[in-house]
Amino acid sequence: MIEIKDVTKYFDSNCAVNHVTLSIPEGVMFGLLGTNGAGKSTLLRMMAGILESDSGKILLDGEPVYENPLCKEKLFYLPDVPYYFPNSSMEDMIRFYRRNYPGMQKDGVSCMAGQLNLDMSMPLRTFSKGMKRQAFLILALCSGTRYLLCDEVFDGLDPVAAEIMKGLLREEMKERRMTVIAASHKLRDLEDFCQNIGIMHKGGMMRDGSLKERAREVTKFQCVFHVQGNAAAKEGSLERKQFAEFLGDAFELLCYVREGAFTTLVIRGDKEGAAKRLKEKHPVFLGEMPMTLEEIFIAEIEEAGYDIRKVLQQMV
Repeated sequence: MIEIKDVTKYFDSNCAVNHVTLSIPEGVMFGLLGTNGAGKSTLLRMMAGILESDSGKILLDGEPVYENPLCKEKLFYLPDVPYYFPNSSMEDMIRFYRRNYPGMQKDGVSCMAGQLNLDMSMPLRTFSKGMKRQAFLILALCSGTRYLLCDEVFDGLDPVAAEIMKGLLREEMKERRMTVIAASHKLRDLEDFCQNIGIMHKGGMMRDGSLKERAREVTKFQCVFHVQGNAAAKEGSLERKQFAEFLGDAFELLCYVREGAFTTLVIRGDKEGAAKRLKEKHPVFLGEMPMTLEEIFIAEIEEAGYDIRKVLQQMV
């Protein structure tokens, strides 16, 4: 289990991680989402014991991880740009990693590399960005550690390779009790992959929890309101603030969009209660729409006041 207790990290006057508290249980795939500059990479490096927090504690299985060799033997940290020696191959990196990870499985690396048509004897410098990412994900999976920390885990992978790597990760999770923490600013990378998720924003942790619980908390409705005369027309064009006031304190309106006759609402709170409240407006149509992780993420960021256009640009 990884426990992060009120952790803060500054670089000069810039607060990269701001009083983050988070618990990551064993045996889960945990997604760390946020825009570029949200603090994900800094938090991962502190989890890995590479950086020391300015305040707060990070514990791995109850022990401080910073400058603790016994803790570091339990985890493999895969940065956004993995380091490798000049002219080294996957076979060379296996020999290097075995010094720190005695459980490194060469046969496992060979098997997985074969599935992705990676030549283990070729210099890594000749690999494309996507091939390097595949190679180091395989090395990380076969390191035999209980914890795997990945920064921009599927960055540079084509859709087919990404699905293959997800499948390999899931198989490893089934065979041994491994915990995976995967950071990404690309929402779709983690939507069908992680059971639990944390959303970072400007160095802080906005929300964390399981995807199933989050889906139960947030509902998207699409409505069509009957327009009759000026009064009904006025009612049909309620501003977001007015609609939030109508819903009351029991519900939080995360998103309000009108497109022609359709009004789309994203509401946090009891789903049945929200539907009952909306029916008081006598809609011509009221339907519940499925919510993707991407839509939940965007709704959370918008509610926090972040410029959603920047978020969308970074998801490309």
